[in-house]
Amino acid sequence: MKKILLSLTFIVACFSFLQAQNLLSKVPANATLVIKYGSINFSQHVPLQKIDGYSFVKDNLYKLLGVSDTVTSVQNMGINVDQDAYQYVNIDDSCLNFVTVLPLKNSEQFVQLLKQSYKVKATDKMVSKQGYDFVSLSDNSYVGYNSTTAILVRSSYQNKRNYYESYNTTVVVDSITVKADTTFTQVEEYKVPPKKNPTVNEKGYKVPKKPNVKKPINGKKAPIKKTVPKKPAQKKPADEDVKVYNEETYVMPYEDSMEMMKRELWNQQQDLISKKQQQTAAEKIIETSFNGTIKNISSETNYTKIIEPNAHISVWADYENLFSQYQNLFSSAFKYGIFGGNSAPINNKVAGNLTGMNMYFDNNKIRVEQKSFNADPALANMGKDVMNSKQLTGLAALVNADNLAYASISVNNQAATNYYYTIMKKYLRSNSYMAEYADLVDVYVDLLEIVIDEKGLSDLSPGNYMFVLHNMATKMVDYTDYTYDSEYNKTEVKKTKKELAPNFTFAMETKKEAFMQKIANLPVKYASKFEFKYVDKGGFYELAFDSSKYPVSSLYFMVKDGKVIVTTSKDVIAISQGAAGFKVDDEINKSILNNNYSAQLNTKKLMSILEQEASTKTNKDICNYLQQNMGTVKTESSFKDGFVVGTSTLNIEGNHKNSLEFIFNIIDNVYKITETNRKETEKRVD
Repeated sequence: MKKILLSLTFIVACFSFLQAQNLLSKVPANATLVIKYGSINFSQHVPLQKIDGYSFVKDNLYKLLGVSDTVTSVQNMGINVDQDAYQYVNIDDSCLNFVTVLPLKNSEQFVQLLKQSYKVKATDKMVSKQGYDFVSLSDNSYVGYNSTTAILVRSSYQNKRNYYESYNTTVVVDSITVKADTTFTQVEEYKVPPKKNPTVNEKGYKVPKKPNVKKPINGKKAPIKKTVPKKPAQKKPADEDVKVYNEETYVMPYEDSMEMMKRELWNQQQDLISKKQQQTAAEKIIETSFNGTIKNISSETNYTKIIEPNAHISVWADYENLFSQYQNLFSSAFKYGIFGGNSAPINNKVAGNLTGMNMYFDNNKIRVEQKSFNADPALANMGKDVMNSKQLTGLAALVNADNLAYASISVNNQAATNYYYTIMKKYLRSNSYMAEYADLVDVYVDLLEIVIDEKGLSDLSPGNYMFVLHNMATKMVDYTDYTYDSEYNKTEVKKTKKELAPNFTFAMETKKEAFMQKIANLPVKYASKFEFKYVDKGGFYELAFDSSKYPVSSLYFMVKDGKVIVTTSKDVIAISQGAAGFKVDDEINKSILNNNYSAQLNTKKLMSILEQEASTKTNKDICNYLQQNMGTVKTESSFKDGFVVGTSTLNIEGNHKNSLEFIFNIIDNVYKITETNRKETEKRVD
């Protein structure tokens, strides 16, 4: 089931889905994760005929599905490519369920796909029910389908009991009673039972062999050799069976065949329970989807406020619901376990973080819009305070337009600390073991808040950070390897290798400049004593390394104008001392100063560096191809209208009609490069 879900996910993620049938009505409101594939006019992006022509589809997709050669097109799989498709996750009846809702164009073709992939036999696995057919694919995978829709469920029972958790107890697991008689008898010493030997009696003495009667020699009987029984030598227990504690020797208890049989029966019983619960959960989901009434997620404002109907692909997650459901599973797992308590489940679902992602395949870029908020008004206001910050212009000035990458973060650390205290109280109180002691939890967290000086910490680091990767270069460095002779004698061998040497800068704001200056100056006193090179250069400090052994030859430290700087770049030090700065890129500067998070990666430059570093022709060819087709990656995020809103883009280059076709072309060309070089290598070897 796993392989077909992965493959179908790949297919529906790339198909065009119109609104002929709203399958969102089959997604329950209590789902913790929802993925939608839809709203792409597929014929204008990547026609199905073009998909069938891709080498990786012909060579790998059908093999992954396990279908025969008769299925040669994605069009013959029975899936309706003109409707929405959904996947969702929920936890019900102690089972974690991953559900795929697929629209069907031809149910017979879809059933044929199942039969070929899983050898499904209609006589023993396909059951007709009211309005749909039910198919059991495995012990945890099930499908229900009719002429228009298929519901695929992969269910995993979460409360499977461990054998050692229930000694001598009667355990009731989901209305199924299991007697666990797992008594161990502790003995001072265990002697391994002797193997059956017909020549030894019950007392351990050898039994005389029957006389070997030989034929008479010259009419006389051969003499009979008598055997005197000997007392057997006492065997010492094997070393691995003996443990020494306080100079007294004990032999570990031996696990006999009866004990092993009990464990095996217990595991078989648990497997049966799991299978029954998984099938029950799957049948319930499928039956409700076709014949029941579902309070679906389309009416939930927490979903509609985040997910855009016209998104090509969307992902929605309810972190609070997900956390609560998993916590309930964790609590119930110990209900009859080692704690022996009655750990009540968490019934009070409280409002929490919700987040969503909407993906769009534009002509010249892939665009992802992220949006999240907290349904608790108090926490939402605290989150707003956390984002009430703006990056320093002095940190933004450290970014050069020609840099390989940068990442800028600007948050209010004092507000963030207060937010974490509130979150800590909330989750500790909701824990089933801590709920009874909620007042103690409050006092403990309040005391922690008193002891920790949030204002002092926020002055030390207010929350503005900047990381810049200026460049990377290949450098030869020395290292020591070892060889061994036939007698395992070690010999040192000096070698060299290529390593990437990063040229980077990390900087942060501080309001405790004097304190940070003390820290930066402190190693000067101890450098000679501990034999490392750390020197005051007048306004900044240099930590030098052996350039033949390390890719980085020097690190520079500087504290000035409310900034702490750690860098490998002398240019950054010079700029911080008053020299002319980098050329300012208006677009980058605006992104940094107007957003709480801003980052950028120059993929063309990165691939050029990796191509030089690559050691195989395949990797060089792949890097070269990606360099010609991938553009800059950008991301930024800020607080707007009660939401944390972010946008990420991957610009595309090369000969592609749109960004969806770009994805298929990238995968196909990387596959072709790999296969071509592999075949050439095999020819050279032959």
